[in-house]
Formats: sequence, structure tokens, C-alpha cells
Amino acid sequence: MTAKRSISVPDDVAQWLDGQRNVSAAITAAVRAQMAGTQLDEVLRRAGIEVTDAGKARWRDRLATPIPDEALAEGQRLLDEAA
Repeated sequence: MTAKRSISVPDDVAQWLDGQRNVSAAITAAVRAQMAGTQLDEVLRRAGIEVTDAGKARWRDRLATPIPDEALAEGQRLLDEAA
């Protein structure tokens, strides 16, 4: 089942949507990603982990840093040893 909605978005979002082949699919994917993030936050809270905007920002920054080549090589070495 589907439902039709009329929404208002900022100009930059409208411009991006205008470039999408299937606007409904693009919006659905974005909303589902948001829903999944909310569900993950709830799972973490139930596990006793407090999710904060500051904590999310720290992890975003940390994960944005590329893994050093030597660390990747060591990880591959360990995987090869385990095989």
C-alpha cells in the first residue's frame, strides 16, 4: 500500500530531488535510513549506551579518518594467519 503526501523542503533539497530519476524512491530511501538510525539509537539505549549528538559527532569524525596502511596490512596478516 502507498500513500501520497505533499511536503515542503528547502531549496537545496528541492534542487537535489530535481536531479533524481525517481523522487519517491529517493525520499523513501532517505526516510528509511533515518528510521534505521532511530531504531539503532533505541537498541543502544536499551543496552545501556546513552546516544548523544556530541557522541555521534565524535564517531563521525573518528570514522572519517582513513585507516593507516600499516594497520590495514596488519589486519590482513592476522586474517591470513587465521585462515
